[in-house]
Amino acid sequence: MTINKLDSIREKINRAILEYNMLDDVKTLIVGVSGGADSMALLKFLEDYANKNRLNLIVSHVNHCLRGEESDRDEVFVREYCKKNNIEFELLKLDVKKIAQKNGQSIEECARELRYNFLNELSTKYNGKIATAHTLSDSIETVLINLVRGTGPAGLCGISAKRDNIIRPLIFLKRSDTQFFCKENGISYVTDSTNLSRDYTRNKIRLDIIPALKLINSNFEVTVARTASLLKADDKYLKDIAKRHFKKSKISHGIYDLSDVKALPQPILSRFIRIAVFDFLKSNLTEKHVCLILDFIKNNNGAINLPKNIKLSVKNNLMIVENIIKNSSFLNQNFEVAFKTGSLLTEYSEEFIIKVMNKAEFENFSKTCNLLFFYALDYDTITLDTVFRNRRAGDKFCKANRGVTKSVKKLFNELKIPQEKRDKIIMLASKNQILWINNIGVSEQAKVTKTTKKFAVIYLKDKNIC
Repeated sequence: MTINKLDSIREKINRAILEYNMLDDVKTLIVGVSGGADSMALLKFLEDYANKNRLNLIVSHVNHCLRGEESDRDEVFVREYCKKNNIEFELLKLDVKKIAQKNGQSIEECARELRYNFLNELSTKYNGKIATAHTLSDSIETVLINLVRGTGPAGLCGISAKRDNIIRPLIFLKRSDTQFFCKENGISYVTDSTNLSRDYTRNKIRLDIIPALKLINSNFEVTVARTASLLKADDKYLKDIAKRHFKKSKISHGIYDLSDVKALPQPILSRFIRIAVFDFLKSNLTEKHVCLILDFIKNNNGAINLPKNIKLSVKNNLMIVENIIKNSSFLNQNFEVAFKTGSLLTEYSEEFIIKVMNKAEFENFSKTCNLLFFYALDYDTITLDTVFRNRRAGDKFCKANRGVTKSVKKLFNELKIPQEKRDKIIMLASKNQILWINNIGVSEQAKVTKTTKKFAVIYLKDKNIC
């Protein structure tokens, strides 16, 4: 029976990997490891997989310094395991409580953001995918948390098995499965004492609510997972329709023509709103906000200040989403950063990811990425003097496949970009020749062609990873 259960666990992990194409053409994997049963089970499985498939593993561990000696114990545990098993170890150690207070965030939100920022930095550094140890149990807890707080269908879909550059091979396993897997494979793990504290919503759900629901239906987790899967399929279909309208109505970054959009059915229109605001907010709107914005569109008038200094207004059949920046100028039009791979953080907290790929890597990226937008340039057209910057007097731009060169000033006028937004738009330039403008496109000079050998890919970083 033990062997059958182990085989079943491995089969579920392999099924997730195959079903979602998690490891296709992946050479390096950054594995988030806390030291708990879930992450140690994931690491052990991936070790075995790596030995058979020439996969390079990098372990990422974050010491949040929240539990004193226990946090340090976890760090030592993971470090020693990696040393013993010859796995590269990367550590981030910081005082999350202090950072959360400074940023006005909850500790949970801050810790999560810092973890994923670190994972994304390592992903760029090693040019690899990210693997996290989220399980079916985590996904069900997320569904219940969202249900209690109030949510639409998307919030009832649970944690995605794959999102952008992140994979979750354990997504079909219950937490009891990972503990069993560790026990049968002789893998030690540490236990976070705060998991038993009911001060956190997730722990209340895990310790009290789910056991009570299992008294009604012992197979509760699997049943909810099946329901979430059905909702996910429906939500994706509606989102795809909303995305098409989003792209069609977009005049420029944050400005949308509502002439056709306002007549859409509410399930499509509400998703259109979420997509448009997510482009700025990097997190999902509350249902209350969505309902207010639906009323604005219906009445063709209204404005609201959203979290993170975001303002949304509707007037004259236009919806405008913008950052509210007080007493700030875009460095007096002197923002300038040399072109390089990795990440680029602007003065307005937009973070772009820049990658250079060969043809095979680019083709795989194009097929597998779930990004709403990304831009590809011919890397060989980028010279040593190429920089990311905002606009300058005399800038010229010829959009790919248009054959017309015009001043950036004239282009912005034609696109009806508000004056206060123009200095905030990032572009890639070689002197006064513009190779790329964010939310507008790539130049004729830098466009990808059949002869392109190396590709420079630019996209806005997604910070809302669940």
